[in-house]
Amino acid sequence: MKKLLSILLMVFSFQAFATTNLADIPLKDLNNQPITLEQYKGKPVYIKMWASWCPICLAGLAEIDDVSAEQHQNFEIITIVSPSHKGEKATADFIEWYKGLEYKNITVLLDEKGEMIDRVRVRGYPFNVFLEADLNVKKTIPGHINVEKIQQFVEQ
Repeated sequence: MKKLLSILLMVFSFQAFATTNLADIPLKDLNNQPITLEQYKGKPVYIKMWASWCPICLAGLAEIDDVSAEQHQNFEIITIVSPSHKGEKATADFIEWYKGLEYKNITVLLDEKGEMIDRVRVRGYPFNVFLEADLNVKKTIPGHINVEKIQQFVEQ
């Protein structure tokens, strides 16, 4: 009975994400301009969701900055922060704080309404989301993963 319940739970979890499309979530860039993920349609997308208070997240930003600078990647890399959610700074405070960092290649988008964290069920940071080229959620992984693992999951 436990095995059957586990299998059903895994199937249900997979199906819940199989139809989750993130293209319409209203986001903003660091210039406070509205944006959606629709502009990334056509290529797989890796999203790192993180927070300014998370030391593990901050430790991984240099690696994301380096891989984001590469022009030959076959997928898009973006990061998303949710101001005023899960302990994150308010939008203006986050933007001011982030501009003091040295990362010039990272795309940071702001999920001010917290829709992204709700749809993909973020429980903690860092949190990784892999999207198919049509922007449907392919896989989510909590915790830090390195660039090699990111590339491996995108290619699967």
